[in-house]
Amino acid sequence: MLVAVVSVFVAAGCVGRDERVDPGLARAARHELLAHQRVSELEEFYEEPRAYEEPGSWTDVVIAQTLAIFPGIILHGAGHWYAGDRRTAKQLSRIGQFGYLLTAIGGGVVYGGYEADQAGLDGLATSLYASGGLVGGAGILYIGTAWVYDLIDTPRAVRERGAPPPRSTFVDSLDVFGD
Repeated sequence: MLVAVVSVFVAAGCVGRDERVDPGLARAARHELLAHQRVSELEEFYEEPRAYEEPGSWTDVVIAQTLAIFPGIILHGAGHWYAGDRRTAKQLSRIGQFGYLLTAIGGGVVYGGYEADQAGLDGLATSLYASGGLVGGAGILYIGTAWVYDLIDTPRAVRERGAPPPRSTFVDSLDVFGD
């Protein structure tokens, strides 16, 4: 290090024949040397590890797929969360939550049909059963779609280290509350 500093001083003309150092040139040389050191330290710090550049391992795929199956049936997008694809995971979560909302509304309307049936209002009860069943069925389809998409697409997300799927208009079209 000392040799490098002295060679910079000599090369910059800071040291003359009488071995005196020009303070202005010495300060400029020192700042240049420190700036070069900081840049090289930052490059080493921000360098990505080699293991991260390799595609997802078989173990990562199995773990992500297991998360997509078991907690993923209730917490939609769990496999994508593990894979690092936060955008798709959030979309699948919103799709699943919308499905739960539709299912709850449909269940409430069906219960209203049951109460109307108990009160002897047959026409109203039939229409409430039908509309509640349709809304609840749509909710179940949303829940199932979010879960199955998470199951199918999780291995790709792991292999691509969390990159969102290319040209995925399917998930975008289902996400009615997208940001």
